[in-house]
Amino acid sequence: MRMLAYHKRLPAAPLERAAGRSKMLRKTRIWDVLLILVTGIGGPVLHLYAPVIRCVPWMAVLVPVNESVWEHLKLLYFPAVSVMLLRYLFTGELQRGILTTFASGLWRAMLLMICGFYTVSGILGALWLPADIGLFYVCMIYMVIYLRRHADRQRGNNLPGVLLLLLMAAGFVYFTYFPPEIGLFTEI
Repeated sequence: MRMLAYHKRLPAAPLERAAGRSKMLRKTRIWDVLLILVTGIGGPVLHLYAPVIRCVPWMAVLVPVNESVWEHLKLLYFPAVSVMLLRYLFTGELQRGILTTFASGLWRAMLLMICGFYTVSGILGALWLPADIGLFYVCMIYMVIYLRRHADRQRGNNLPGVLLLLLMAAGFVYFTYFPPEIGLFTEI
């Protein structure tokens, strides 16, 4: 009885996909660094110059108009969205679905900022500026890590991400001028 040698070769497609993913992650590293730099520097700069910027009525949407937790979410949202829009313009076809992944990561980072703020201030019993600043940077890094981890699970549709980003922007516009009387919107 003659034994047949059976060699099962891996199809080329999974290997090509793995090589393509590795190449894409290397290329997007520069965008992640830019996201960290612009958000990490832009957020504090927006906070520092908020009294000057909000003198222009339509610019008040971009900066905190008071010291509420909601208004401080703008410091994460607007710098990050500006970098993400540039990233989409330059790599839109290469990274289908990046806006959906980004919107999900930004939404989670903003929720982390809200929960983290109330947790830290509840544990400490008072506001502590170094903890607030540290929380901002933790949320920013979380957002970048989320983008990196979910880069290979992106879907080709950016519409859900665009809708979520527009919903968040509409919330910032509306609640800047008409904040409800709840703790998230009251000045601390």
